[in-house]
Amino acid sequence: MKMKNHFAFTLLLALFHVSFLTAWSQPVNTTNCSCSQALEQTIDKVTRIYAGFEDKVTPQTLPAYEKLIAGLRKKAGKEIDSKTCITLLKSYTSFFKDSHVNIHWMGGAQNIVTTMEANKSRTDLVAFKPLNENFLYAKLAAFDQREVSKLDSMLIANKDLLAKTPYMIIDLRGNGGGNTATSDEMARLIYTNPMVYPAWDYRSSDEHIKQKERELKLTKDKSDPYYLRSVKLLNAMKANPGKMVKDSGDLVREIDVNLASYPRHIAFLIDKGCGSATEFYIFEGKQSTKVTVFGENSHGVMDYGSDQDFRICDGIYSLATPWGRNGWVKDFRIDNVGFKPDVRIPATENDWIDFVKQYYEKRDKLK
Repeated sequence: MKMKNHFAFTLLLALFHVSFLTAWSQPVNTTNCSCSQALEQTIDKVTRIYAGFEDKVTPQTLPAYEKLIAGLRKKAGKEIDSKTCITLLKSYTSFFKDSHVNIHWMGGAQNIVTTMEANKSRTDLVAFKPLNENFLYAKLAAFDQREVSKLDSMLIANKDLLAKTPYMIIDLRGNGGGNTATSDEMARLIYTNPMVYPAWDYRSSDEHIKQKERELKLTKDKSDPYYLRSVKLLNAMKANPGKMVKDSGDLVREIDVNLASYPRHIAFLIDKGCGSATEFYIFEGKQSTKVTVFGENSHGVMDYGSDQDFRICDGIYSLATPWGRNGWVKDFRIDNVGFKPDVRIPATENDWIDFVKQYYEKRDKLK
């Protein structure tokens, strides 16, 4: 399926990796829900909804999984408070080694909100500047809409520099993702050929079916191809309860770009702090013939996405778990491994920017 509509694409891609944090706005419930009940609700949700469950709980890992559950059930049977119980619940979600599977005690939600709000006062998350006549430098340290829009504005305002400067370094280090996807301008910057996004698989559950039905009811244009695609997915989930269902067809992103308007060589700087939406941008970059990825492996969290929030014990806890599995797993996996750089920067190297400059200067014999 080919697509050129920016809004539809951004919305669709954002659904792959943005958590729905509706539970954060709910007050902490003081119900008498026990830790045992909280544990059983958590196990139930993850078992039925998590798209990676069967990939993580295999015949090889099943004994360790069952041993963990037995131990946690024994501990949860004792009378413990919510603050202590959350440590026990996190022991369960940690088994999956997927940062998209996590649980929070809502009594500690203020700490979470503070962390999420911290970026609002920062001014060092986005940067754009020329390094010399051959190199431009851009930095994107958060994939939130505010920062992506800032970078967009900088790219648009510096069209002349982009057109006449042959090399550009895009610094993505420490960018763990955010609430948006790659913008059109960021895609144009690295584009050389159509970008292919393999179709995702989704876990069918009552919760997913109900969410999809609500989504379709809110869609006004019933002829929209994304509406029709969602209808097919909904019907497939209803026909295959509890199973993984493939979304219909790969997505292909085509952009009309004048390649002469942008640098001919793009370097991505990545490290272990690069995750979620940033790994999508790395994936897009790896499909471009002018992008070279430098640094170290990314975090490795985007084999599974489309995180959803669920209230446990009527809102005492908030559980996040993804019900989508990235279509690229049929060809490769990055779970807990990450994308490998094309050029690994040695651990002894302190100045990564200078390393990249020297790499191109030596390779292309720049003066």
